[in-house]
Amino acid sequence: MKRGPGVAAGPYLKLKITNYKQGKVMEQLLINNSASMKTVVETYIIEETQELIYDNEKLDQWNNLVAELGLTGQTTVVKPEKSPIPFLWMNKALVKVFEELCPRKTKIEEYSKTPIPVEALSLASLSKKEGYFDKIEVWYNDENPDPAIVGYKYTTGSGEWERNWYAEKYLLARWSDVKATLAELTDRAKKLFTLRRTNELKDSIKRQQRELEDLEIESNKQFGFGGENAVGLPF
Repeated sequence: MKRGPGVAAGPYLKLKITNYKQGKVMEQLLINNSASMKTVVETYIIEETQELIYDNEKLDQWNNLVAELGLTGQTTVVKPEKSPIPFLWMNKALVKVFEELCPRKTKIEEYSKTPIPVEALSLASLSKKEGYFDKIEVWYNDENPDPAIVGYKYTTGSGEWERNWYAEKYLLARWSDVKATLAELTDRAKKLFTLRRTNELKDSIKRQQRELEDLEIESNKQFGFGGENAVGLPF
């Protein structure tokens, strides 16, 4: 029913206006929260090999050159029908950086601390389809997750521990609320390592100091002096 120019707004219209205003307020709150809680996803794809993932012609060219040049080292890490692993290879130093920042490790199928962003999931999906890795894990920290996805390529080892230790590791992606370069992550890992080891050494010094203070008491108990029954000496 139309309302004339002199007719007051009814309760239904007021309710719609009120709901509209509340909706706009809620929408703005969500936008603000989204901006303040935005997750930054960083991926580690090597540009030189990225085009080989989807370009079969260039992949064939790459395989032909590898065969022509006799690059046996390349053939041990890449299957002819698959593209080369396009992710950042982790040397020992980089592995230690991420193990310091993310001491907890779990298979990607079992990770449940935070939602995995779609950009990171797509790289894990690609890796499974292409068969790049023997295992994919999420590394994280309980107190401040900032997780990373790491792929394992087994090289040797009889048991799981040995296979994991000797595996070639590749960094697929990490996500956090703050963007950070690898150099910044390395600095952060150094500070955490220094703080952790300082606390460990201080605790060790305290334990050794207590043992040192109790050494005389322990000696007396050991050899029967200081209130203990004296040990009969043979001289």
